[in-house]
Amino acid sequence: MQKKQSIVWLSSSYPRFEKDSASIFLRYLAETIDSKKYDVHVLSPDDYHVDHKQHSDTIFLHYFKYFAPRRLQKLAYGSGILPNLKENRLLYSQVPFFLISQFIACYRLVKKLKPSLIHAHWAFPQGTIASMVGKLTHTPVIITTHGGDAFALQGSILASIKHWSLKHCSAWTSNTSATANAFWGDIGKPYIIPMGIDYQQFSTGNGLTLRAQLADDCLVLLFVGRLVEKKGVKDLLRAYSLLNREQHQKTQLWIIGDGSEKRSLEKLSHSLQLNDYVTFLGKLPNEQLPDYFAAADIFIAPSITDSVGDTEGQGITLVEAMASSTAVISTNTGGICEVIEHDHTGIIVNPESPLELKVALQKLLENPELRHSMAEKGSEAAQKYSWVQVGVNFQELYECVQVDHI
Repeated sequence: MQKKQSIVWLSSSYPRFEKDSASIFLRYLAETIDSKKYDVHVLSPDDYHVDHKQHSDTIFLHYFKYFAPRRLQKLAYGSGILPNLKENRLLYSQVPFFLISQFIACYRLVKKLKPSLIHAHWAFPQGTIASMVGKLTHTPVIITTHGGDAFALQGSILASIKHWSLKHCSAWTSNTSATANAFWGDIGKPYIIPMGIDYQQFSTGNGLTLRAQLADDCLVLLFVGRLVEKKGVKDLLRAYSLLNREQHQKTQLWIIGDGSEKRSLEKLSHSLQLNDYVTFLGKLPNEQLPDYFAAADIFIAPSITDSVGDTEGQGITLVEAMASSTAVISTNTGGICEVIEHDHTGIIVNPESPLELKVALQKLLENPELRHSMAEKGSEAAQKYSWVQVGVNFQELYECVQVDHI
């Protein structure tokens, strides 16, 4: 019988407890890795909310502490590291401790386990730390870039660090070509492997209970995501406010998520006199989302490039909406145009253009046949993002990198 191999994953966030949605896609990806071949050891930042009783026979969770007392560890999780730094500049004082602690924890774990490879998620800082540890321990390294690490952190020093990290790993992957193209220099050709979804789960959502209190002719508009600058929810509220009174009376806008901009978005909704039509539902457990997607008629992801250059690498909620047979509208940012085919599986508008967004909303609200056609085509297109296929792609890369390293 073939001996199982260990793989060390390095991440800046991972679900801290059973119902946590922090980087939930990493848990789903880890669960697709063949447990007969591999044990996955995930190293992620410690947090006050970590449940150390989480258990799996094949996915082992390790945490590094980087600040004391523990309750002050606020750099990771929540809205994400970059939005957290933007909201509270005092957190910059934790960055050096975070980097040093992650490096030491990674080095110790690799020396202890002697894994077949290190898989780092995000080029910086995880990719940099992984490449350094890989060189010190002669362990092959794969770096996966997700978007924020590509589009943000573009200062000359950080860009050079990311370039070094990708140049000195064994292989690197990107969720879209747009994300990959945001990196510069001679760093080798990436493997384009998108993040996936549970297609079965999202294609079988049931929205009847959620719609029970609504009028039969009410159309539900939906946003799901972190309430941070790059998600562009301010533009969605402004676009929605431009619809006429009759359209408001026949629609409801549901906003699911939490983040640093939630309070300002609620104030904007009030100032635009939208309180009767907009509901902020907060963060919901991931298992409830398929029913909300199923209940919706139109999903909107009005992403923008934020003030630090961050934008959407792939837009996984768009794929979830498409799998749910919900029509989608989004913007021409990051890798979104690789997910949506304009006027076929959805509508693409320019970012930071509430007027264009309003026109797209009107188009779908007034044309049910177009709405249903796009929803049907989107559902078909979403099938290629199944986690089963994504897991196979990563495992094939794991095996290829190990062979090359021999």
